[in-house]
Amino acid sequence: MGNYKKIDVLNLARINNAEYLTFMNNVLNLLPLSSGDEENPDVLSLSDDGCPALGLSKDFLDLYEKDLLLMGDAVDESRTSQETEQMAFHEKNRDSLVVYITTRILRAGTLPLEAERDAGKWLYKVTKPYIGIAQLPHAQETAKIKGMLFDLRKEENLPYVTTLGLDAYLQELEKENNAYETLSQQRISTRVDTKKESGTELRKRIDGYYDDLTMLAQSCNVVNPSAQSAKYINDLNQLISETQTAYNQRKSSSKKSDDNENPDIL
Repeated sequence: MGNYKKIDVLNLARINNAEYLTFMNNVLNLLPLSSGDEENPDVLSLSDDGCPALGLSKDFLDLYEKDLLLMGDAVDESRTSQETEQMAFHEKNRDSLVVYITTRILRAGTLPLEAERDAGKWLYKVTKPYIGIAQLPHAQETAKIKGMLFDLRKEENLPYVTTLGLDAYLQELEKENNAYETLSQQRISTRVDTKKESGTELRKRIDGYYDDLTMLAQSCNVVNPSAQSAKYINDLNQLISETQTAYNQRKSSSKKSDDNENPDIL
């Protein structure tokens, strides 16, 4: 058995993003600290030279920490933007209006009042191509609603629209459709402006930092051993053990849950 303590292996690819981020933050938190201010000896920080005891430069640690912050953004980022929530509201409203308008026209053709019956028959020919547009993909629906509004507002159709009392509904539909389209464009712009690296790409880069850190820490503990380097390796191995245990417990709980849901599967 060798005299030098080795850093244990952890299969980073198996742990999820939240576990990964917690582990990597703790890897940095365990680094040996030195007095950051002679006038304030209780304030501890990494040296301006990084972490000499482990052979880690300040530039290296700055890059490591920067990508961990980005990883935190990727993990915590909400998948539902404010624009998306507002769009869902306007989408629901415009769907209801489209269904009401087309249904009102369709049923008017059977009403007892001749004026309404004639209006319904006339406008049915106008709106027939637009029946069911609420089921279309959202972008297509936006365009189709514009087309329906344009056709219903043609001069020859306006008297019939008024007869069926649809003027206010057309106005409201136009408002909801325009609001949806505006928010859709804003969301596209927002996604372009705030586009972040994926967690997968960040993990690849952080994996490289971790490999370098562990190699340098282990090498320093062999070439220039110190109490700091020995303690760091012991602490890191303890962190690795705790992370592995937490992973095993999570997988075990997940398996038990699956078994309970499928008791007949052996």
